[in-house]
Amino acid sequence: MALRDLKTPPASVTEASAALDALDDALVGGFGRLSAANLEALHGLHRSFAATPLAGELAAAIAGISRSEFLDRHFLVLAAARSAVLGAMHDALLAQACAALGRPAPEIEAIAAGAGQAAPPQVEVWLESARHWLMELALAGFANLELEILLPFQATLDAMSSEPALVRQHALLGGFLEEMLAVFPRRGEIAAPRRRWADLWARALVLAAGAPEPLRSRPTSGSLTIYGADLRQHDHLATLVVYGALAEEGAGTRLVRASVSASKVDVIQGAELGGLFAEVAPNLVAALASGQRLTLTKAPLLGCGDLIWEDSRTNLGAKAGALVEAAKLLAAAPALRPCLAPADRHPALIDELVFVPDSECAGGPPLPIERIPTTEDLLATDLAGNKGFVALLRFDGGAWGLQPLAIDKGKPLPRMVGAGLAAGAKGHKSSSLATLKERAGKLLRKKS
Repeated sequence: MALRDLKTPPASVTEASAALDALDDALVGGFGRLSAANLEALHGLHRSFAATPLAGELAAAIAGISRSEFLDRHFLVLAAARSAVLGAMHDALLAQACAALGRPAPEIEAIAAGAGQAAPPQVEVWLESARHWLMELALAGFANLELEILLPFQATLDAMSSEPALVRQHALLGGFLEEMLAVFPRRGEIAAPRRRWADLWARALVLAAGAPEPLRSRPTSGSLTIYGADLRQHDHLATLVVYGALAEEGAGTRLVRASVSASKVDVIQGAELGGLFAEVAPNLVAALASGQRLTLTKAPLLGCGDLIWEDSRTNLGAKAGALVEAAKLLAAAPALRPCLAPADRHPALIDELVFVPDSECAGGPPLPIERIPTTEDLLATDLAGNKGFVALLRFDGGAWGLQPLAIDKGKPLPRMVGAGLAAGAKGHKSSSLATLKERAGKLLRKKS
């Protein structure tokens, strides 16, 4: 393993990033007032897609926008082209990482489509509304947003929240709207995070292109050993993502990823999140704290290596030497490991699971350390004198870095993100969560 070789990204990634910056200028200033430089950036994008299936549609979209023919399908094509550039950047970076790590590229398992229920007809109406709203954002430009543009879409968002098939679209659009509303009232002084908002705009538009297809999954059974976890949260949502190895019955060992989420309020932080996660995934929380394996029985597995977590299909098993196993398996990770579907690929979403032995840390970690969690489970100081650690290899801000998930300190249990959630779950009766539940219960009783 030569993580130190990942000091600079491929030249093609740097060039593609510069091309996106030029395109994003139009999203910041607004397509309703395109400059000569903005038009040249659009034509440059078209030249990049010459001899590709998207070339004709892109030419038509740019021609239409140039003559002020503003249709949502034109902006959908631009969003698809922008997403395709990000996907190509992702693939180039992942190839560089796999070459440095000496491992094969990850594979998506082919899973046959099952019988799925068609989305209700109102879904198309809501998605059309979303596409129109996103087009209005592009016409105005991120630097010229008005509350009159943003607030009317809230009604569509409220309607979308009732449809389970649109949970992904609703979460993305709702988060995007919340971020934009957070900059007001500052008329004329909006400091838009251009790359992030452009990414969110393009992704939201692609997801709003049509009703989503049902997920393709297959049942799997076997023994899951957790190698590490990542805790993500903002004021209204917390997500626990675990990474590990699944020894499937009748098959080999593959790497998998699973996530559970829970709604929250801003006062619920740290170990108190354990009370939330213990309600939806008690066995997962217990396994993180105790270092035990989990036995899965017919758990749904997606082709991209994600388990759809159903705690009722799990049981706690024997103790596991997780980091010892991780050191062996991750030395040359199997091709069947978590990856992204082509339409989802983005450089910032790369999360290759690696084990960094202590021999690689002589004189300091081989790559910058980033995203140290705010919990007490794992601290930046734990990296000193470690005997190896499990991390996610990530690409963010134009450079490679390592996000530690679990650190071997020579003790029976490693220092692992999420290990303290079980303690928080046990003490939740006197926590902020318990107080909020009690108050909510009183309010509901009064209303009834």
